[in-house]
Amino acid sequence: MEHETGLTRDVVRKWETRYGFPRPDRDANGSRVYPANQVASLRLIRQLLGAGLRPGKVVGLEHATLEAMAERLEPPPPVQFGQDNFIAEALAALLAHDLPRLSKHLKRALLQQGISPFLRQSLHTLIATVGDLWKRGEIRLFEEHLFTQVTSNLLHETIANLASPSGSPRVLLSTPPEELHTLGLLMVEIELSLQGACCVGLGAQTPGAEIAEAAEGCDIDIVGLSFSATFPKRNSTRFITDLRQHLDPAIELWVGGQGKAHLAQFPGIRYIRNLDELESATHGWRERHR
Repeated sequence: MEHETGLTRDVVRKWETRYGFPRPDRDANGSRVYPANQVASLRLIRQLLGAGLRPGKVVGLEHATLEAMAERLEPPPPVQFGQDNFIAEALAALLAHDLPRLSKHLKRALLQQGISPFLRQSLHTLIATVGDLWKRGEIRLFEEHLFTQVTSNLLHETIANLASPSGSPRVLLSTPPEELHTLGLLMVEIELSLQGACCVGLGAQTPGAEIAEAAEGCDIDIVGLSFSATFPKRNSTRFITDLRQHLDPAIELWVGGQGKAHLAQFPGIRYIRNLDELESATHGWRERHR
């Protein structure tokens, strides 16, 4: 829901109670399922709230009314990028839907800057910029998806060229169920590979029991998890607690991403603040396991 509309589950459920909208269906497990027309209305509501309207004035209105209100909004001022030609060129290619141009631009920057500087500076800033523009309604959802796909392709290509099956430590990487964001996780995999680690990527949305099983089966030293800022705090706390109980105590658990700030400081967990910290964390692991 957050990824599709920019609205948190808590906010949407509060509106269900207060305004009678949205009106979700239920799947076989009793979980909420939002019809496509209601998701579209929620996107318009987010846009109107961003323009300063209050929820009581827009939540529950007919979709056609919401569309008419959105059309009357003044266009947001253009984003200023100063002298950052890398960001400007990437966004120009994205908004023109010229994916080969965007891919070529990213690859050229990676080759010119080197992998680590590209990840830690240029790509990190670009990802944050695209996210901010999407939240402001200046980039549409499908454009954000296009950007994610092109960037993921580049990161996967880089990983394939760096993979080291005999490296150490052996790190298992994934996200919990309902966490769709994986760009940060791919960047972590590249950084760890550059430092000689062997990374085993499970992709996104892996249940805790499967992570624990994979960690045992693949002789893993460290499990690395990524939480985005939109991932619900109560879900992350519950997931971490359950996973730590199922993992072998000898396996370290590292947590990163903007959502790590929502987590309590669990004992036995290493919190990774940024890509720069991975080098010292990996060095520390090797010192402890000499």
